[in-house]
Amino acid sequence: MKRNLWIFIGILFFVVCLVVATPAWVVRDVLVNQQPAMALGNVSGRVWRGELDVVQYQGITLGGIRWTLNPLGFFSGVPLAIAVSEPVRGDGDVGIGSGNTLQLRNVNIEGELARLLNAMNFPSMGFDGGISLFLEEAEINAGGCLSVTGTISLNALSGDIDGVGSIAPVTASLRCENKRIVLDVDENNAAKVRGVVRISVSGQINGQLLLTPAAGTPLFASLTQFMGRPANGKDFVLRL
Repeated sequence: MKRNLWIFIGILFFVVCLVVATPAWVVRDVLVNQQPAMALGNVSGRVWRGELDVVQYQGITLGGIRWTLNPLGFFSGVPLAIAVSEPVRGDGDVGIGSGNTLQLRNVNIEGELARLLNAMNFPSMGFDGGISLFLEEAEINAGGCLSVTGTISLNALSGDIDGVGSIAPVTASLRCENKRIVLDVDENNAAKVRGVVRISVSGQINGQLLLTPAAGTPLFASLTQFMGRPANGKDFVLRL
């Protein structure tokens, strides 16, 4: 019995030493093999804790990435605790599932709208503001999403249109439909913004938003100027 215990302790010690000593580029090679669509930059550190200067995946570029290996995360499929600093600030748990599926859990992100849109190669059109994202879970592969549960909030909005700041805050729940991420916009906001927006893996956006700002407000006047007076006198329709 004692002999078996010492053998187990010896194996455990060897594994710990191996993890501590193994260079971080091993993680990079594993990710590249598992996710060919993912482009990775330079790495430093060790397997258990390291840094990546840049990652490109699904049209999004992230920088200043740090990871820490969480052995208990192997049981839930997300063994890496990740922190990102560019173009948004965030952290979460990441893993690679069957079929080269990228798995995300408990992801929290804060950032600026314009910087995020630029990173996704979308024009900001002069708009900016604060955004926050929480992903309870998500599974994504090269074809798009397999599952998504979370929320995204536009906490503030600015631009060259009078009254545009009154639109925020706006919150939308996230889900997956036919491999597209779907935003269901909650109308509980000052301008009564509501609707559904769908985003494909290639970055194509379609959907419809309705805005119902109070008559006589600067936002109502601005929308009337750009979109014309609404047919029913109150609901502005924005088709994407």
